Amino acid sequence: MRFQAEIKFALVAVLIIAGWTLLAWQLGWHDQDFTHAQHGKQVSAVAFALSIWLAVRDRRDRRQGGFIAFGEGFQTGMIVSACAALLSGAFIAFYSRVLNPGWLQRAWEWQKAGLVAAGAKDQDLGRPNAIANSSGELVFQLVLEPIGTIIMGMLLTTAIAAVLRRKPKGETTDESSD
Repeated sequence: MRFQAEIKFALVAVLIIAGWTLLAWQLGWHDQDFTHAQHGKQVSAVAFALSIWLAVRDRRDRRQGGFIAFGEGFQTGMIVSACAALLSGAFIAFYSRVLNPGWLQRAWEWQKAGLVAAGAKDQDLGRPNAIANSSGELVFQLVLEPIGTIIMGMLLTTAIAAVLRRKPKGETTDESSD
């Protein structure tokens, strides 16, 4: 199977995200106080970056001479990003609808209370409220969130593919041949 390694590393990212989410739920971070749960986006970003890094490095190491062109590394990272985005979106939809329904609304109410306590007025909360309400929608979790994740993956992949590529031994450092 051509993309076996990419799928494997995408599953690693999703397992990290799912594990973090389930741990946060079991620790009560998705109930009343969301202080620690708000770090989930950072955990997701690290999981995606790590899985992309590992996939591109694995692909490079499997190549004869350890060479991987930027385009090949980029393709590998984007496949990991797309698979992980779709699978994590499906997991979050399942979690939000079956395992812990209403947690996103509780999270918004907690965040809103903090904003109001910091002096935010009701008219300032319109956009964050709309974002919070739409994030609980199935179309957001299965389509829009994965699209955002793929875009984030594209940025991460660009950087990672550029860092991990290597030129074949004996090739000059002239960048015009890339």
